[in-house]
Amino acid sequence: MEQYVVFESHNQLFGLPVTIVRRVVETDKFIPLPEVADYVLGVYEYEEQMLPIIDLGRKLFNEFTEQTHDAKVILCNWRDQSLGIYVEKIIGIVYLETTDNQKDLEKAKLKRGYIGQFLKMDKDVVISLELDYLFNNDESSGLMSSLDDMEADKALSSISTDNSDADKETNE
Repeated sequence: MEQYVVFESHNQLFGLPVTIVRRVVETDKFIPLPEVADYVLGVYEYEEQMLPIIDLGRKLFNEFTEQTHDAKVILCNWRDQSLGIYVEKIIGIVYLETTDNQKDLEKAKLKRGYIGQFLKMDKDVVISLELDYLFNNDESSGLMSSLDDMEADKALSSISTDNSDADKETNE
């Protein structure tokens, strides 16, 4: 049995291993990014890092997650970086065990790459997400490129602010 952060999205329970979760934050304030997929809500600044925020409902179910008091962002480790997953509601941190459904779904070819395994929580089934397979290669590249562009813009604005401060000091 392993510990998972269990959450809800579109009446389905999902889980992420606690080992990849950095933090859960309460926010719906994101910096929008131009020219990104519609499931990317923007970026969130956390510990001086710009993290992309993914609307899980939009990504998996093609419907935006409603902004409510219960909606949260799960900050996760992903491909040597971090990202946020915007979800409807956090259920809790729970020890879960695998179900017997795993083999049946694989045989029926219903299992998707982003589904790690099917877990049991009381009488409910929880889908363990594999973040590495949530995006195809093009989506991953686009997300990484947007982040790189944003970091470069942030560095340039920092340099230009430093230069203008130095100019002010020189003129005084």
